[in-house]
Amino acid sequence: PGCMSASGVRLASPLAARRVLLLAPRRVARFRTHRMAAPSARLQSLSTNEVGADDASSVDAVTRTGTCLCGAVSVVLTGKPTAVSICHCVICRKLSGAPFSAQALVKATQVAVVANDEGGGDAASSLTSYASSPAVERHRCASCQSPVYATLAKGKMAAVPLAMLDAARDDAAMAPTHHMYYADRIMDVPDHLPKYVKSAGRQAELWKGD
Repeated sequence: PGCMSASGVRLASPLAARRVLLLAPRRVARFRTHRMAAPSARLQSLSTNEVGADDASSVDAVTRTGTCLCGAVSVVLTGKPTAVSICHCVICRKLSGAPFSAQALVKATQVAVVANDEGGGDAASSLTSYASSPAVERHRCASCQSPVYATLAKGKMAAVPLAMLDAARDDAAMAPTHHMYYADRIMDVPDHLPKYVKSAGRQAELWKGD
């Protein structure tokens, strides 16, 4: 039998609650690079029955799950995203190896990371952490290097790659809402979504053409 999430939804993997983290690797393996940053101290690990129930239940009780490429790490997202961005910035492009990346923006309390190994390890030891900019810390599977999530807004928000989630294509709540850093794109995307020159914040500038 699987374990239960805070909202009462049965998770796909029969994992012990002690091996579930809410975006909070206490001990994180590091890339061999001088830009590697230690995990933020403000992030704290939580058990399964502490995973963002209040934040998610008022919006959407649906629990969405997915795994990295090798299956060592699962992500559990509870509730609807605030937005779903297609980002064309140079950092996302180089770290993904793709012309753009797509990710769901959610509250940090809506996301949990689960270690799927059977050796008793925890999610912290299954992740590596990299500060790609002062405001963004990215976390990957330590085994296959799949991107799992990123934290931003001083740890209050998280970005989960759509490619990490199962059945995202058929999920209306995961449909992209806008393009970011479209002025930095390396290929055109002829859709009808709003396109922003840089970020999509309150003072965002709409792209009006080259």
